[in-house]
Amino acid sequence: MDMENELRLSPSEWETLKAIGGWSRDRRLLDNNAVRNLVASELAVVTDSGPAITAMGRRVVVRGSPQLWNS
Repeated sequence: MDMENELRLSPSEWETLKAIGGWSRDRRLLDNNAVRNLVASELAVVTDSGPAITAMGRRVVVRGSPQLWNS
């Protein structure tokens, strides 16, 4: 089972993932619950500098959210 294809991100998680990946410049508005969920899903990690996107998180952003594929 491909975990990347099984992920269902909430709108807040999706926006937070893009923000920590550098696609959005306003990191002040990060949703802490979304960050925790992204870390639990291995899409992000928390570093001394704050949240950071993982390689798997980048792949998810590049592919787009599965919820967007049908729209």
